[in-house]
Amino acid sequence: MSDTIRVAVIGCGGLGRRQAQIASESPNAELIGVCDTVLESAQTAAEQFGAPLATDDYQALLDEKPDAVHVVTPTFTHAEIVVAAAEAGIHVFCEKPMATSVSDCERMTAACAANDVRLMIGYVLRFRNGYRDIKRLIDEGRIGEVRMAYAVRMGGQPPAGVGNWRRERAKFGGLYSASCHQMDLLLWYAGPVTRVQACVNYGTFADTDAEDTHIITWEHASGAVGSLHSSQVFPVGGAALGVGGTEGAVKLEGDKVLWADHAGNTESFEVEANDALTEQLEHFYECVRTGVEPLIPGAAGRDSLEIFEAGYLSGETGDTINLPMS
Repeated sequence: MSDTIRVAVIGCGGLGRRQAQIASESPNAELIGVCDTVLESAQTAAEQFGAPLATDDYQALLDEKPDAVHVVTPTFTHAEIVVAAAEAGIHVFCEKPMATSVSDCERMTAACAANDVRLMIGYVLRFRNGYRDIKRLIDEGRIGEVRMAYAVRMGGQPPAGVGNWRRERAKFGGLYSASCHQMDLLLWYAGPVTRVQACVNYGTFADTDAEDTHIITWEHASGAVGSLHSSQVFPVGGAALGVGGTEGAVKLEGDKVLWADHAGNTESFEVEANDALTEQLEHFYECVRTGVEPLIPGAAGRDSLEIFEAGYLSGETGDTINLPMS
């Protein structure tokens, strides 16, 4: 494959347009086409970013045989598009969350594996400085063996999306559509999970069947424990993330990463701002060009979603759910 890969973007909402712009400006990619179910949106993006093809039929875009495609569409459409791209021999960057069910995630990864194409999931926070700094400190042994990890992502009701698709749990999955970012980070930091417990409630908003709040706790295979709190009934907002271990702890606070050990020593690290989305897509293009496995493969999308599925089941039954659920 040449150093420049031919790229197409499916989905021309705000994030899709931004990805089309990055592809059009990348020295490693050539934007050959864009697609949106609203043809006018695709045509506007194509004109803005110099793509020769605009269509409302993603199959027509796949028929152009790009090397890689970005899937930036509503969550419930991901599986169908990713499988079709894989069967056409096209590498895939799929926005988070990967799908609305673990079974769809497994179908997507199987199709990509069977057709020897790379699949990367858009957990962009792994490319943002601050979160990368935490990973570096963990890997350097600065906090010892990880024993706990937690995250909080609170806010108000999210935007409805075109046609109100983000109000229907069957289409966007639930609050994990946002908090899956934090779940992915915690798995990156602390490793796989073996069992899950959760409390979940519903009913504040009449226009959605998604949960009000989920509070999920779990045990990692290492013996570490973790938790994630997320809500759409907390419009004052709030976020936190940290990891504790046998030697100390680290957390992100504003534009600083804070570290302390159990002897009372402390250190803070200034977080340098970076364009994480561009870095993420350039990493994907390099993986397509070289055949290297992406930093965030399909398995990562599947594993984070399994914890949410287990959490929803635990919230309904009151049981502790062992993983894998199958």
